[in-house]
Amino acid sequence: MRLFQIDSFTQELFKGNPAAVCIVDRSLTDSQMQQIAVEMNLSETAFVKIGKDSCNLRWFTPAKEVPLCGHATLASAYVLFNEGYWSAEKPIIFNTLSGELIVTQNYDSSLSMDFPSLTPVEERDVAVSRLEELFGGEVAEVLTVPNELIVIFRDLNTLLNTNPNSDAISNLAVNGVIVSAWAGNEDYDFASRYFAPNLGIKEDPVTGFMHTILTPYWSKRMERLEFKALQASDRTGKMTTKLKEERVILSGDAIKVFETELSF
Repeated sequence: MRLFQIDSFTQELFKGNPAAVCIVDRSLTDSQMQQIAVEMNLSETAFVKIGKDSCNLRWFTPAKEVPLCGHATLASAYVLFNEGYWSAEKPIIFNTLSGELIVTQNYDSSLSMDFPSLTPVEERDVAVSRLEELFGGEVAEVLTVPNELIVIFRDLNTLLNTNPNSDAISNLAVNGVIVSAWAGNEDYDFASRYFAPNLGIKEDPVTGFMHTILTPYWSKRMERLEFKALQASDRTGKMTTKLKEERVILSGDAIKVFETELSF
């Protein structure tokens, strides 16, 4: 089987979020896919089974399978479009645990992903003072979606400088904690970070699915539909997002780091 490592949401090598993409040419068990993900030791490893009109896509962290992953979807589409598996003239339909996800290659070779949006709701059963101590800054809002906690900071610097304890983070949500703050500068509109020790990820470099939550949130707050977004991890990553009814369009770039043959 061919195996690729792709850096997503960047045009530079060793930036953005690395994902492994395995082009599945024979049946693999869940246990085998999990073993490969552990061996790759990246935040996600994608497994793509190519069909005539659509492709089956699954994502595994080093700890478990996840229902949605943006950067590994972007990486998978990049491989299919750029390695001769799929015509750039037609969108890729991925069949996933989150339903059909459609990825289109744009005229400038960037990729646009059509994902379902998820609007967060206010979380009242949380001690804000505890969160402010953990993150080291003032909290404006606390919200939630299934398995995730979302913390909105009043000051962008809190987001940029925070270094929360992973053990404390692991007790706040089933999967992880999303943090975000408004920037409103020339380079990006809002910034975010994602801490997910329960998924085997201390901090995810760039998180596509998180922006399907933050886009409807910031859209309601700022009364606009389109944004430039920065994920302010050490590797950093950039994307544009657009709210389109009950969907979010995430657009970004990717670059190949290497490819190899997997003997399994």
